[in-house]
Amino acid sequence: MRRNLVQEMMSMSKIRSFKHFRQKVLDDLLLQIATESRHNGGILSVYPNLRMAMFRLLLVICFGFEFSQAAAQEISSLADEMMKLALLLGFFPFLRVFNWNRRKHALAIRTREMQVYVSHIERHKELAKVGKLVVGSYLETLIHMDAGTKLSTEDLVSLCAEFLAAAIDTTVTTLEWTMACLIADPSIQAKLYAEIHDVVGDRHVEETDLPNLPYLQAIMKETLRLHPPGHLLLPHAVSEPCKLGDYDIPTNAIIQFHVVSISRDGAIWDEPLKFKPERFLVSEVDITGTKEVKMIPFGAGRRICPALSLASIHLELFIAHLVQKFSWANVAGNPLDMGEDQQFFTVRMKSPLRVLVQERGAC
Repeated sequence: MRRNLVQEMMSMSKIRSFKHFRQKVLDDLLLQIATESRHNGGILSVYPNLRMAMFRLLLVICFGFEFSQAAAQEISSLADEMMKLALLLGFFPFLRVFNWNRRKHALAIRTREMQVYVSHIERHKELAKVGKLVVGSYLETLIHMDAGTKLSTEDLVSLCAEFLAAAIDTTVTTLEWTMACLIADPSIQAKLYAEIHDVVGDRHVEETDLPNLPYLQAIMKETLRLHPPGHLLLPHAVSEPCKLGDYDIPTNAIIQFHVVSISRDGAIWDEPLKFKPERFLVSEVDITGTKEVKMIPFGAGRRICPALSLASIHLELFIAHLVQKFSWANVAGNPLDMGEDQQFFTVRMKSPLRVLVQERGAC
C-alpha cells in the first residue's frame, strides 16, 4: 500500500495536477479569514480555519471531487473520534477486553465511519462513470491497483481514513507553529513579506515561485526543527544486535526516536531554542536523515513520510499566501503562549493561536 501511495500519488507530476484546486482552497481561505476578522474586530482563531482549508484539499486528493463544508466537517469530526479511540486503546489495550461500553462505542464509531465513507466511495464511482471527477485520486488508485487481490470496501474505507488522519493534523500543526513564530518575531515576518514582494510583486504567489523564496524555505525548516509536529517517530524494531553510544541494543528491541531532542541539541545547533531561520541560509541541512541526522521531522530511512514533497509544497504555499495577504500580530493583552501540548500524535500549541489580522492591500 505504501508503494502504491508513493508511486501513484507522490510523484511531482501528480502533485502538480492538484495545483488548480490548491489555489481554489487558498482563495477561499483568504476570503474566509478576511470576512471573519472583519466581523470580529480583526481577531481570528488560526487553527480551525487552517484545518478546514487543508482538510478540503486532502479530501479532493483522496476522493477526486469537492466536498461541501458540512460533509468535510462530518469526516473531520469522525477522524478526531477515531484518533481518540486509537490512542486510548493503543495505550490501554486491556480496555478492549474489560470495558463493554467502550467496545460498543468503538463499534458505533466504526459503523458510522463505514456508512459515511461508503457513501463518498459510491459517489466517486458514479462521477467516474460520467467523467466528472476533478482529478485522479488516491481512491482511484486503490480501486484499480494491481495487487493480486481486489480490495474490499472495508479496506478502501480504512485506507482512505488512514490517509486523511496521517496528513491533516501534522500539516496544520506546523502551519500554526509557523504563524506563532512569525508573530513572536515581527522582524522575521517583515523580512519574509519583503522577499515575497521583491520576487512576486503584486500578483499572487504561485507554486513556481516557491524555489525562488529561500527565506520562506528557511522559515519552514526552522519551524520543523524547533517545533516538529510529532516528537516521537513511529516505533522501529531492531533486526540485529547493535550498539548505540554506550548502549547495547538487542534483537527485536523496540526503538522510538525522540526527534525534538535531536533538533534542539546544543551540541548540534547554535542557540537551539531560538527561532533563527538564517541558520538555513548559510548551510545546507539534510532533513531526511540520509546524509546526516541533525533533524528528522519526517522520519528517516524506509519509513520516512511518503508525503514529504506534498507536505512541503502545502506548507510553503499556505504561509506565502497568508503573509502576502495579511499582516499578523498578537492580540493586545493576550500574551503569546508558546507552551506545548500533546494532542493525539502531534504536539500542538498549549493555547490555540488567536491573532490580530490586517489586510495588506494590493494582494
